[in-house]
Amino acid sequence: MNVPDLKSLQCGDADAWDAAFHWLWPVAFEVVRNKLSPFLPADIEDVAFEALEELIEKVREVNRTEELKPLLASISHHRAVDLLRERFSQKRGEGRTESLDATPEEQADDCEPVAWESPLNSLEQKELVEGLRTTLATLKPPLGDVLEDFFLHEMSYEEIAQRHGIAVGSVGVYRNRGLEAMRSIWGSGSGKL
Repeated sequence: MNVPDLKSLQCGDADAWDAAFHWLWPVAFEVVRNKLSPFLPADIEDVAFEALEELIEKVREVNRTEELKPLLASISHHRAVDLLRERFSQKRGEGRTESLDATPEEQADDCEPVAWESPLNSLEQKELVEGLRTTLATLKPPLGDVLEDFFLHEMSYEEIAQRHGIAVGSVGVYRNRGLEAMRSIWGSGSGKL
């Protein structure tokens, strides 16, 4: 495809724009498709056409024909992002504001009911905790203790080092070794939860 003549495009020559369309369309379409295909695939062509129309309005600001594709890519990107923002804001309520001073009765109407913990979920959590404790107990000392202190008790490296009489720099090593040991235990099936 030959590069279109910029002067002809700037003068609004229809034949030049027809030729330029085949040169520019893939740019607009691909940029828009990359942004919209997961969310709004039906709008891809429309947004790409709108980007080309905007390029026609801005063609006089360009000094070289080679600037057209990057400019079109930028326009296409911004139009696609604007459309996504517009559609997602509609889902969220289009900028409606609500008073923070609303009375509890007013708020109660807007609240969803709280999902109560089912006995089955509680039992599954207890089984997971028991399985985790069993696995930690099978690890060579101090791997299990370091993991428990770090993840369950949220202790710092310094606190763990002081508690177990190890160097602060060793805590991370023990933590990583413990995690690797747990991965291999659970991966082999011997430590099923």
